[in-house]
Amino acid sequence: MNPEIIKRREFLAERRNNGHRLTIAFTCVADFRSFIGQEYIAGIVKACEDYDVNFINMSQAVKYSLFDEVDFISHYSKKFRFMKAPLIDGLITWASSLAPYLTNEQIIQKFTALKPLPMVDIGYLDIPGVSALRIDNSCSMDLIVEHLLKKHGITRFAFLGTKISRPHLERLNSFRRALEKNNLDSKNFPVFMTETLDEADIIRVSEEICDSYIKSPEGSKAFEAVVSSSDIIASTLISVLHKRGISVPEDIAVTGYNNQYQGINASPPITTINLEYFKRGYMSVEHLISKIMSGETKAEIIKVPTSLIVRESCGCFEKEIIAADMTNTKRPALPENSSEEDGRNFLSEQINNIFPKESHERKQELIEAVFQDLYEEVSPPKTLCWFRKFLSSERGPHFKATACQQKVTELHSCLTALSGNNAGQRFRMENITGQLRVLCSVTSDYETSAKRENSYLFHNITTAAIHFASVSTGKQMQSTLKTHLAELEIPGIILSLSDNMTVDLETSNVELIIPEPAGFEKEKLPFRVTEEANFPKSFFPKKERFSVVLEILYYNERYFGFAFMMMKSKNMVLYDSIRSLLCHSLYEIYLKEGRTKEHSMQLNTKHIEGILSLSGEEKQISASGKLSLKKISDYLLEHIGEKTNLDRMASELGMNKTKLIRQTKAATGYTVQVLHEKLKIELAKNLILEDKLTLAEIAERLGFQNSNYFSNVFKKNTGESPRAWGKKN
Repeated sequence: MNPEIIKRREFLAERRNNGHRLTIAFTCVADFRSFIGQEYIAGIVKACEDYDVNFINMSQAVKYSLFDEVDFISHYSKKFRFMKAPLIDGLITWASSLAPYLTNEQIIQKFTALKPLPMVDIGYLDIPGVSALRIDNSCSMDLIVEHLLKKHGITRFAFLGTKISRPHLERLNSFRRALEKNNLDSKNFPVFMTETLDEADIIRVSEEICDSYIKSPEGSKAFEAVVSSSDIIASTLISVLHKRGISVPEDIAVTGYNNQYQGINASPPITTINLEYFKRGYMSVEHLISKIMSGETKAEIIKVPTSLIVRESCGCFEKEIIAADMTNTKRPALPENSSEEDGRNFLSEQINNIFPKESHERKQELIEAVFQDLYEEVSPPKTLCWFRKFLSSERGPHFKATACQQKVTELHSCLTALSGNNAGQRFRMENITGQLRVLCSVTSDYETSAKRENSYLFHNITTAAIHFASVSTGKQMQSTLKTHLAELEIPGIILSLSDNMTVDLETSNVELIIPEPAGFEKEKLPFRVTEEANFPKSFFPKKERFSVVLEILYYNERYFGFAFMMMKSKNMVLYDSIRSLLCHSLYEIYLKEGRTKEHSMQLNTKHIEGILSLSGEEKQISASGKLSLKKISDYLLEHIGEKTNLDRMASELGMNKTKLIRQTKAATGYTVQVLHEKLKIELAKNLILEDKLTLAEIAERLGFQNSNYFSNVFKKNTGESPRAWGKKN
């Protein structure tokens, strides 16, 4: 075993023995209808299983639920409160997945604020001080160019990509270097770049490629192959080429990148680069464990090699198709006039090679089945029944129909040899072989349907939606939840709900645990959760390893708390659907019960304007200033639990400190420090009215040194102590 793996296992075993099993979390924003996020999660989950560490999936699904608002990114941001010790020991980030919703500066700021939490990133965005696993674009383009050059003799290339994506631009540069390595001209090949990744823009540039190809001199081609920076781009190009009468791969070879669904569904399927998402997910866990183990804070970039997937768009056929050609394979032969014992020995030897993993008993069953079918016309054939059991054992996430078809081909050669010149036996064996092939295809269809989360699961979600819509009390909601979790194959849930719906995620109570953990009678519910990162791990059902999905509970900009769902399926849409249905019910229940108290860690416009010392005219003038009141207050509220840091604030708002002080005074009537203090006091009033936290807890949450200092500042701003003000109001 690899020495690094041994070290990790020993480190983790020691922690477990001391009662501190490692807990790793993963966070991103992804469209989980795409396989990329699913593959990352699958790799991470597998590594956590292999290393026996806890896993919390904190990722956020891109909006596609029935009840979600468009601005889901603000809800996702609440999960950052959980990304701390002691709840987790380390974090795997896909920071660049936030790029469509936040600026790079905002993303970096969010993740940098999580330090010193150990982190490993699997995206392309550089987070200072954070190690990252990156695609090896150079390796990828070397594989593509060398295959096209050496296998197909192609020397004239074109490149198709997009200007707006940094990874796509890196692939163009890597492509140029790959040409140079192979002594090809890297400067004078055509480059076609789209302005966006919109389909209309890709079609427009694909038309330019067609025009360039058609206008090339008679007898010569401007280019023989188009290397593209993604399968999405390549599939659109192939469609446009086909409409213009240009055949792929006969006229032009086309390659993609990313191994996406569009590449598989294209006609012909696209030769592409597998970016090893599963492998990167797995490796990210290993590197994070090593980082935690060593305490190493130095950031490193780990390049992950990719692999070439050869399909038909370059002029090849898939390796499975080539492997199915038996003409150059030595066929097993059985001498004429052989005895039945010779035939059985021959078949036994061949079956050992074809089905090496089957038990001796199962192999003997197959021999008996073949000989019974050889001499008798049995319906259904015994060989077919045996193979059905074999396929049942092979089914699952890693089922390969082509591998099963290959075994049928090899078995067919044996059956043909056993039949000899007996026409009746040969007919029966050919018929059985045909049935075996159809059985493989039917099984493959079943697996495809299962991977798409078939209609039965969709029916379960629909039924759950109807039932959730009809609940009117908390007890009914809990009963409905218990029923439908089992139907949707979610093993359990921990539900922590606020007393009232508010405009922020706040103090909540653990009210429901399914199933109840061992020794639960010693615990009392509701259990008060005042700090998300301090959520007690004792509530997770298994005392051994746990794997859960974190979902923030919200609807119509109102929050109810959060839930940890036990993770079984890796289909994130499932958990998001349950969250949406649950939240819609909670919203109706809270409204009906009058649980709408809105004191929270957020301030509305009325709150903020109420503390300003400007006249109405000055407020109107300040609103048109470069540094708006909203921008100032949003920043200070985001850092409400911290000391005022003028240097950092100026840097993050993109101005010098003097300008910041001057514009803040003009926009609000206060210095930055005084405004920050007044915002803290306004929030303190909300928390006092809510009556959930002690003064010491409020002081800590708002960044005051201690409760005495907080009381002095509060009295300075209001004329009363926090207790006196609370009683009065």
